[in-house]
Amino acid sequence: MLDAMRKRADSVLLKILFVMIVLVFMFWGVGTMGRDKMEIAATVNDHVISRRQFDRAYQNLTNMYQSLGGESQPPADMLRNQAIAQLVATELLLQEAHRLGLEVDEGELRDSIASMSQFQSDGRFDKDGYLQVLQANGLKPADFEDLQRRQLLAGKVQEVVRRGVHVSDQELKDRFRYENERVDLRLLRLPASRFAEQVQASDAEVQKFYDEHPDRYREPERVSAQLVEFRAQDFAAQVTPTDAEVQAYYDARPEEYTKPEEARARHILFKLAPTASDADKAAARTKAADVLAQAKGGADFAALATQHSQDSTAANGGDLGSFGRGVMTPAFEAAAFALEPGGISEVVETPFGLHIIKLEAKTPARTQPLDEVRADIVAAIKTQQARQEALHAVETAHERVLDGEPLEKVAADLKLTVTTPAPFGASEPIAGLGVRPEIAREAFATEPGEIGEVVTEPNGYTIVRIVERIPSAIPPLAQVRGKVEADVREQKAGDLAKQKAEALRATLKTAADLDAVAAQETLTVEEAKQIGRLGGFVPNLGNAPDLKQAAFALTAEAPVAPAVYAVSGDAVIAVLGARLPADDTRFATDKPTLANRVQTQAENAAMKTFMDQLKAKARIEYGQGFAAAPDAAQ
Repeated sequence: MLDAMRKRADSVLLKILFVMIVLVFMFWGVGTMGRDKMEIAATVNDHVISRRQFDRAYQNLTNMYQSLGGESQPPADMLRNQAIAQLVATELLLQEAHRLGLEVDEGELRDSIASMSQFQSDGRFDKDGYLQVLQANGLKPADFEDLQRRQLLAGKVQEVVRRGVHVSDQELKDRFRYENERVDLRLLRLPASRFAEQVQASDAEVQKFYDEHPDRYREPERVSAQLVEFRAQDFAAQVTPTDAEVQAYYDARPEEYTKPEEARARHILFKLAPTASDADKAAARTKAADVLAQAKGGADFAALATQHSQDSTAANGGDLGSFGRGVMTPAFEAAAFALEPGGISEVVETPFGLHIIKLEAKTPARTQPLDEVRADIVAAIKTQQARQEALHAVETAHERVLDGEPLEKVAADLKLTVTTPAPFGASEPIAGLGVRPEIAREAFATEPGEIGEVVTEPNGYTIVRIVERIPSAIPPLAQVRGKVEADVREQKAGDLAKQKAEALRATLKTAADLDAVAAQETLTVEEAKQIGRLGGFVPNLGNAPDLKQAAFALTAEAPVAPAVYAVSGDAVIAVLGARLPADDTRFATDKPTLANRVQTQAENAAMKTFMDQLKAKARIEYGQGFAAAPDAAQ
């Protein structure tokens, strides 16, 4: 089938991981699938998806998630659903391809396989590498090529659907305005703490709350472990860098010891928005020219900056400190580095506004001599060599423990300590050690009584021995009574805050009423500005998705939000401050990125609709132990 391609192949990299090509045939099964005596996972319009195909797809999917190296892979049920859903979806696409008369010719198949980087050496298809990868995974070339042909065929159907999707300029502009509209809110927060002294928690209430919210008090699964740390710092005394090593380190890193030219400057900023009117620009230039004349006339520049500069440096007399090239905007940088110490620039315009710059000092570029940086180099080499010593020690110790020597004896021989911190969960800090995710990950991957793999961290290495695994459990009420009582009181105080807020909200008719209510209740009106539609976060308030959604329905005629919103236990009343339309002048700049995103979203939506239609028309039956799964990702 691919004889010509195979004949021109060159030499090969001997080892290519299976996970690199698993996506090519994850959802197809492997080899010839006879139907006899094979349990059925599903049938799609009388086409059988075998249990063997499902098992292979499920295993490959599991392998893929493991290879990604995340904190944890999805639950088994989720992976089962994903595997069966994708198998069904793929079969539907293949059947639709046959109905449409789509085909994959030999040239397309040959080019697709030749283009896979996993099968290339020096940029060219490599026959030996191709055959070795297939052989290592129990595949014959004909089987893999058939799988790849079917994947290409399914992809052709998807491409037909996606090519039919077009997003107009008006749709893009509408989306731009929708996404970039902003609102300002004025908020009145009634803290639950104001009502804390008014509430108590009875025994009955505590029991009821505990019974209704048991998982709130569930203790996570934990492990008890013995740890031996091989910290690089503990081996530093064993190494002494030689003069030759220090010189070699210095010579190999000239860029680290070359100090670029730097300037130290002050400035006076007159802020000017890019969209400022001609009148505003003229006024700012007039003011800047007046201050510039004072500065060049001998007035104290720092005092002028304190009086006139419109940024945070005003408090320090406009002091910007020292900076190199590439830090400031191009116009500012060019003006600053063109000055001599003590010099004052003309008015310089940048996207931030108008600047007057005074150069305080200029330091030329230079290379630090070895003697100046010797101490730093010695410390760096000691760290490197100490880490190597720690690695050698931990590898030797790990082998000894695996060979049966007691962990305590091995540690004692190296003058190290075996620590046994309090049991810890997968995402909990380890007592005395803090947050150590690498240790926790290895601990939970190791069975009780076993020694884990060596844990590698930035500061060294750790050997882990698991003593006990403690299952997750809900403690008895007596053990967590204090927490439950606090939760009951917090809930009751929050309810009182909400009731009070509801009564206050009912009195509001206009936005101005909020100030009167705040004064009456000795509360402060807060502001949340520039609230966008995306996400649930409200500035100066926190996560409040319901409030954010309501905010964009408010108008000048109906400015009061329709409900009281609970945020971190407090009750919040919201009133519209302002509606801020999108800045249409940004549309042309944002359009390319927006168009790509919206087109992709539209294509995905069209693909989902198409798949839903295929499923609705198809006869799909699931075998015993399989159920209709959620939609696979298209």
